[in-house]
Amino acid sequence: MSDGTALILVGHGSARHPESAAPILALADELRRSGPWSEVVAVFMKQEPFLAQALDLVQADQVVVIPVFAGKGYYTDSLIPKSMGLDGPVSHRDGRVIHYTPPAGGNPRIPGLMACRADGVARECGWLPAQTSLLLIAHGSSRPGGAGETPRAIAAAIAAHNHFAEVVLCFLEQEPFAQDWQGMVKGDKVVALPLLVAQGMHASQDIPPLFGLVSGQTGPVDIAGRVVRLATGLGAEPELVDIIAEMAKTALSPAP
Repeated sequence: MSDGTALILVGHGSARHPESAAPILALADELRRSGPWSEVVAVFMKQEPFLAQALDLVQADQVVVIPVFAGKGYYTDSLIPKSMGLDGPVSHRDGRVIHYTPPAGGNPRIPGLMACRADGVARECGWLPAQTSLLLIAHGSSRPGGAGETPRAIAAAIAAHNHFAEVVLCFLEQEPFAQDWQGMVKGDKVVALPLLVAQGMHASQDIPPLFGLVSGQTGPVDIAGRVVRLATGLGAEPELVDIIAEMAKTALSPAP
């Protein structure tokens, strides 16, 4: 072990599409450059380096584990802490103190960041946001009860500002399903925004076909009487780097 603090970013990853790890790897690189952490590593549920290796990859005696997921769910509430032997927000293992944070997507700054991203995409198309429908696409869960708490909070926070003509939320793996988006969106100008935090696979493989696009294409595309522009999920952009750094510092701060 060594003095200092290590950050461990936990992502989903994909055995079939290992390139989906790129956004989180880039995020780790940026956090490593910006400091003040002694170590920053990224691990994944579905590809190497695996979550089970996480604590072997760092030497610091203070470790902050941050799930880079869009919201709370089975992975963040159960699987990740169980796999790492964590028993709460602060755990002690082998002489080290391990801080486990909520998922990055639940941070209160995320709705504003998402809204700014959608606003910029609409204006690139020459559309006024007030005349543009915002379609938010979350992952969700096929497990009973789903996993829609965080996406619904993000959608409500964006809608409360009345900046867009409408804000519609759908899911890849629970109702209302993204494949049914045409029956949910009223407007004819649509920005489709994945509610994915540094997760590449769904944004590149599952979402584009909903709009007649292939991986790498973003439109605008004419479909079902609408013009749709597909935005990209969050990557290693400065504000997301800052949000994760702030989460780590908060986790390390002594309780008042």
